[in-house]
Amino acid sequence: MALQQASPVKQATRPGEGAGALVRLVELQTIPMPNGILGVAEVSEHIGFPVHRAYYIRDVPAGQSRGGHGHRQLRQCFLCLRGSVRLSISRAGVTETVELSRPSQAAVVGPGCWRDLSDFSEDSVVVVLASDEYDEADYIRDYADFLRWDAGETPVTEVPYLDLARGAQAVGAEIELAIRRVVRSGRLIGGEEVAAFEARFADYCGADHAVGVGNGLDALALTLRAWGIGPGDEVIVPAHTFIATALAVDEVGAAPVLTDVEPDTGLMDMSKLAGAITERTRAVIPVHLYGHPVDMDALGAAIGGRDIKVLEDACQAHGARYKGRPCGGLGQAAAFSFYPTKNLGALGDGGAVTTADPALAERVRLLGSYGAREKYRHEIAGRNSRLDPVQAAALGVKLERLDAWNARRAALALRYFMGLSDLRSLFLPPVRGWARPVWHVYPIRVPDARNALQAFLATRGIGTNIHYPTPVHLQPCYAGRWRQGDFPAAEALAASVLSLPLDATHTEREIDYVVARIREFFGA
Repeated sequence: MALQQASPVKQATRPGEGAGALVRLVELQTIPMPNGILGVAEVSEHIGFPVHRAYYIRDVPAGQSRGGHGHRQLRQCFLCLRGSVRLSISRAGVTETVELSRPSQAAVVGPGCWRDLSDFSEDSVVVVLASDEYDEADYIRDYADFLRWDAGETPVTEVPYLDLARGAQAVGAEIELAIRRVVRSGRLIGGEEVAAFEARFADYCGADHAVGVGNGLDALALTLRAWGIGPGDEVIVPAHTFIATALAVDEVGAAPVLTDVEPDTGLMDMSKLAGAITERTRAVIPVHLYGHPVDMDALGAAIGGRDIKVLEDACQAHGARYKGRPCGGLGQAAAFSFYPTKNLGALGDGGAVTTADPALAERVRLLGSYGAREKYRHEIAGRNSRLDPVQAAALGVKLERLDAWNARRAALALRYFMGLSDLRSLFLPPVRGWARPVWHVYPIRVPDARNALQAFLATRGIGTNIHYPTPVHLQPCYAGRWRQGDFPAAEALAASVLSLPLDATHTEREIDYVVARIREFFGA
């Protein structure tokens, strides 16, 4: 069974896929028995993906071939149970050919490949195990069309702001196996799956502890409550952030004290922080907005040694670094969201608190589990806020790829910088010298034409977003607390910021299409 590579050309790697052989030959388990031979193909050990469809090929006339098509996402495992057949797999200028003639050997083929079956022996029987049920849209039946698709030459006519289905396609098989593992364990609350993810995520963030909770808002609120912050206390938050940052303060009964932000980054303006601190200030929540870290040293200097807690809002900053140190380990605690759109997103809601303080971690865990360490004995008035094992399993699969996905985002952000930096009518997001952002959002500022540009891009099939159209102090739920004009930088950002498509699953050509349409809008 020779494995022959028809070309020395190095294969290209698509976003979310690792480089490697197009065809993976595996030896199946065979068990000789007095009444015959039993052959076993285990999903976890041999195939590597869940099987949702099986079909067989037999009675192929001499000289005929089968296959002759490509699949964008489908994975397959080929077994020749009788006779022999030649399997050729092509992608990115590389063709690999194997001859299958033993029922104890299988050929596993990944997504994005062209496949041909030829040289069938007269008595051959081929069984194919597939990762998905029949989907005509996944087929590419013309080889010239496949070559164009494989080379990324299919014309770009639209760019979604975010398509979660793309990410699911990249890791869906692994996540499905992980979920199956959880379901089979019978442990659907807590357990080893959650503990393992918490340990790995704490290590990733440079923290000693991580506690999984229900969502990002709970991560903020439970931490404040664990510190004993409540009525009569003040917590400083930026005026330009998602509303959850302020809602967490309200939830524990404390008063959110807003401070304005830097006009270019949208991050908390440290020159305004010292003036917002009073004798009632118990905590500051710096928001690593858009995946760009806050200047934590400047924040510490503004606090000036006072007994004020620092709770990082790192809900958009999974993997971001400040002076080489990961966000999530920079303050006394950090709150993360695993909402599906995040750089590290779950299959639904989820969150975590990271900290170096074991007492705080234990208190947050206690509060999130009805205030009970043991069943039916409730030490304090807690609530139900836990990360479930299914989400932990999915997050564990994604955590392995997070750095690669963040690097991909950085490369696409650079493409925007190179394509738009000469335009004088918009402002690109700055990057401070001490920061390594992870580009959860790529926010440009268009002071005079944001809405018009957004509408124009929509007519060209380009999705955009606004983070955020209404600053915290002007939200209806806070009517009467603050007035328009109180935080001018936040208000200016709300009127001018526009988030462009940027996700690890976007292609270079999609980013180039967005750049071209923006330049078209400005007549550049």
